[in-house]
This record gives sequence, structure tokens and C-alpha cells, in this order.
Amino acid sequence: MRHLPRALPLGLVAALGCQPAARELAAGPGGAAAPPALVQALADRFGPIERDAGFEALRSRLARSAMVPSRAFDDESAWTVRGDDWRAVELAGYASGGAYHLGVRGEAPAPAAAGQYRGRVRLQRLSRGRFEWSLEEELAAGGVRPADLARALDALFRAAEGMTEADARAAIGKALPRAAARLGLLVRLETLALQGDAHGATSVTLAVRLTPDGIRGFAPRYAAFLDKYEKPMRMSLVVADLEGVPWWTLEGADRLRTARLRVRGGSLVPLAGPAHRRLPPRLRAVGDYTMRMGGFKVGARQIQAEVTVMREPGVKGFTARFVREPDWQLPFLVEPLLDAPLRYPFESPGSEFGFAAREAPGGGLRLVTHSRARVRESWLLRWLGGMAGDAASEFRRGAEKEADQFHREWLLALRDDLAALAAPGGERASNARITCPGTAASPAAHQVIDQLYHD
Repeated sequence: MRHLPRALPLGLVAALGCQPAARELAAGPGGAAAPPALVQALADRFGPIERDAGFEALRSRLARSAMVPSRAFDDESAWTVRGDDWRAVELAGYASGGAYHLGVRGEAPAPAAAGQYRGRVRLQRLSRGRFEWSLEEELAAGGVRPADLARALDALFRAAEGMTEADARAAIGKALPRAAARLGLLVRLETLALQGDAHGATSVTLAVRLTPDGIRGFAPRYAAFLDKYEKPMRMSLVVADLEGVPWWTLEGADRLRTARLRVRGGSLVPLAGPAHRRLPPRLRAVGDYTMRMGGFKVGARQIQAEVTVMREPGVKGFTARFVREPDWQLPFLVEPLLDAPLRYPFESPGSEFGFAAREAPGGGLRLVTHSRARVRESWLLRWLGGMAGDAASEFRRGAEKEADQFHREWLLALRDDLAALAAPGGERASNARITCPGTAASPAAHQVIDQLYHD
């Protein structure tokens, strides 16, 4: 599941970088209007959504069919385009009249104006009982260029190298008063440790804790959902180069997320030792993940991904390929009976997920994701998928609207803070008082099925 706010990394990047990072975001042709336009696009797309009737029915059908693709493959009402061994449907989204509209299209147009969205879901039948899902998504995000994003991140790291923890906390409150106040209802910054070393590098430890009690008064259903699914979740991630040298880590337990990294000269460097190396183009990510679902503890150890980093001028992003089956943690006797179906998604060519910030033809930024996963049907996999689907259904029934509303509100607060920082007068303007709406709650938590078909 996704347990942290979907745009939380953007908020953290803007927070420490303060005015230098905001100015880098505004360095391109879009000028000072580009950073708030980027955040406005995210606020529109990931805030409350008005789905047309066709799409509302479609996402329920696809979610139910994620682990049993044959159900959807033979459902003619689910697809707008089809071939002998494949089916596809396209989606389009746009902001209009104070709402964000999302619906099914025969052929969705390429996103152009900030906030416009295009998605394409494809299901291919590979052989009897074997299928491959794929999803491609694009969101137009205004005039910030990929190179501007990279320079803003460099500015963030340089700022961290010159601060103490007290300085950094004060900088966040001063530069982002609206976003810090709004997001702070749900996310508490517990640790922000900055420690220099003999190699001229700075080790950074950042820990944030989800605090559902802070939103319970106006988002009770979302707070209850987090209480149920967040507290028992455990995760860890180590990202290393191909020689096994760690570059950063992430841990999660008891609603606390802790990231550790090390920077020098505005760039990431290895977590220990000499600090002259720069991030290589190929990495290996290894993680563990467990949670409670349907009364059972489920998860996996040694989840491995081969990561390729893209750093061309017009594109910044990564692609992660999963080609090795992890060590599953499943209810007693389930794993032996699921041996082949659980192994199948990792057989060549494996499964894949990627994200990129791309410069669109003619200018402008597009945020692009793609994912691909294979499924081998079995009745036990259908049972496990049903348990995961129960969590997604529970989220949609009560917490989704509250989460989306709060998500939009803190992003709009961040938009206003960035607009003040990027404008002439910078930090002076950022302290102007702006009243934020006082309703609803945030981070979206979705299971693997919903990862493909949410919104």
C-alpha cells in the first residue's frame, strides 16, 4: 500500500531548499509562475475527483479482476480498443468548474495544459491462464523543466550541508508556513539530523511520523483507516550500487518513516567512506515489507529491483525491474500451493515500474509513470487478491474523499508558499498570512491492485 502522501517528497524537497530551491524551479522559461503551476497540477489531479459513470464502473471491474484477468479480458464493456490477444482502455482527466473530471475515452488526447492527464490500461493474454497488465500515465505539469527539478534538488542538498538541525527546522517554518501547518496535522517531523564528517560530507537522517489523531476531528474515517493498516506495517529499503555500497536507506515501523542519506557539494554520495563518488547510472534496491491483511500477516523479504537512472537534460527518472522472486511471508500452507503463480511475475522479462519527469514536445513538463506485471491465475491467488481488495474497498467506502480533500489542501498551501518564495521579495512574502480551508485528510493508502487502477 501507499501509506505516505503521494506528493510528500515534493514537500520535503521544497522545505529544506527554501528560497534557493524555489528559485531554481523558476529558472526556466515559465519563470516564477512555473513552481506554483506544478503544484497546482498535482493538487488538481490528486485531489477530489468527479468520475464519469463509465469510469466508476470500470475501476471496480478492473480492481476485482487484477488477480483474475480472464474476468476482465472477456468483458467487452470494459475496453474501448481490442485485438486478438489484447484489450485496452484510455482515460482522460482535466480540471474544470472547480472540480477534476476523469473519464473513459476512445482515444485520449495528449496532455497539454497543466493538470491534464492521460492514462492507458492494457491487458494482454500470453497463454491460457497467463496475462500481463500494463499501465502508462502522463500528467502535464506546467513550465518547470526536468533540469530545473535537478538543480532544485542540488540546492536542497547544498542547503542541508550548511545547516544544523535547529537551523533546518526554523527554515521550514519560515519558508513554508502554510504547508508546514497543514501537513503537520498528519505528519510530524521527529528527526532532522545533519552531521558533517572528516570527508567533507554531511550525513542526513530524516524521520517523520504519521499522526492520525491530528485529523480525527475532521477526517474520522481516514484516521481510522490509518490506525488499522499503518501501525502493523513494517518495511525497509537499501539502495546500493552494483558493488554493494549503500547510498541511502528507508525504514518504516509504528507509523515512523526514517530516511538516511549523505551529501557533498550538492550531490548524493555513499553512506560511508570517501565522498568523491557520484551516483552511478545503475543501482540495486533490496527491501522487506510486511502488513496485516484479513487477520493474516503477509509480506515479502529480499524484494530486489535492478534500477536504471535516467539523467539526460530533457528527462530525469528511473526504471526498476523485478526479476528475482522474493522470500514470501504468507499464511501457513498458502505459499507451497502458490509456488508457480508467485514465481511467474519475476520470470523473464520480469515486472517493471518507472517514473520520469520529461520535457514535452514544444516545452513544458510531463510527469510519466509506467508499470507492467504478469499474472498466472489460480484459486489461491484469487483468494489473496480478495483480501487485498477488501482493504481497497474499505478505503474507497469511507476514507478516500477525506484523504483526497486533505491532500489537495496541503498541496495548495505548498503552492502558495512556493509562489511567495519564487517571487521578488522571496522569504519576506512567504510570511504573509493566508487562511487555509479547515476540512478533511490526506495520504492515500492503496494495495497492489489499486496501484494499477486507482483513479
